[in-house]
Amino acid sequence: MLQIFHWEPNGFSLMPLVTLYEKGEPFESRYVDWTRLEQAHTVTRPSLEAEENLEIEGPLLIDDGEPISDAFFMIEYLDERFPAPPLKPRTPYGDWQVQVWGRFLGERVAPAVSTLGVHRFLVPALRGRARDLRASIERMAKPERRSAWNEALRGELPEQILAESRRKVALLVERIESALRGGRSWLVQDAYGLADIAAFSLSMSLPKLAPDLCGPERSPAMMDWLERMRARPAVASALALSRSGKPQEAFAPGPEHARWG
Repeated sequence: MLQIFHWEPNGFSLMPLVTLYEKGEPFESRYVDWTRLEQAHTVTRPSLEAEENLEIEGPLLIDDGEPISDAFFMIEYLDERFPAPPLKPRTPYGDWQVQVWGRFLGERVAPAVSTLGVHRFLVPALRGRARDLRASIERMAKPERRSAWNEALRGELPEQILAESRRKVALLVERIESALRGGRSWLVQDAYGLADIAAFSLSMSLPKLAPDLCGPERSPAMMDWLERMRARPAVASALALSRSGKPQEAFAPGPEHARWG
């Protein structure tokens, strides 16, 4: 049976959970509390892919003993591994459109949403816990991962980075509004699929995280799309795996901001 190590159903953890429920495939949910750094002690088969995962913290899928990381690549893997129902167009152009969304979400959007979420929710949650977490952070093999967690522990998020993150979140809102223009319901060729799953996973928190950028007045089509996504049984099942009851507030350090903008 498939195993998936994940945290609260938000961001990167939400993507494969929704995809698995859409596919109707049985899987074993292995909940790992990233804020307690349980992932630093989770025993899985070592692999270069898992160790070099640029998401900093992300889910890990185990299929037939093989570990698979990187949330967007993971959901593509699941769509090919279990073809029914298909979750992306089976045409070269349709596949290209999905890939463009994946790159935009992974390289521009994910770091921005993670930064704002860490600043708003994780930094306050970590206050006073330095003594408990320092040893686990120092045992992390990757220097980028140690640096990201120490930054959150100290609450050192430069204002310039926060402002740039808001700019990139505004780009996401504009892009979703544009994709839904003309009464379309879904992001790629008006057919529900991986682009919607990935975009929803990174944007469902935005009405609370950045209400001035994402709300009924500024992004009415996006707000309707968010409701359509939440109404899907697979999304509801994935969100029901939350243990905190507040998955929209669950954030951990994510990818580094792209240096090209």
